[in-house]
Amino acid sequence: MSIQIRITVSKEINELLEKVSKKLGKKKSMLARELMEQKMYDLELIQRELQEMGKDGK
Repeated sequence: MSIQIRITVSKEINELLEKVSKKLGKKKSMLARELMEQKMYDLELIQRELQEMGKDGK
């Protein structure tokens, strides 16, 4: 199930997201979601959560 969230960014970040999303042919919201997911992966938050889920399941 998908959940929608709303974020507030500065004017400059919004302009940058618009510029990059047009260049990549993606929706701005899709680009922002992908960037958020990548940052969570880089911080190992996703890996940690998956490991915890694996421990709980055993």
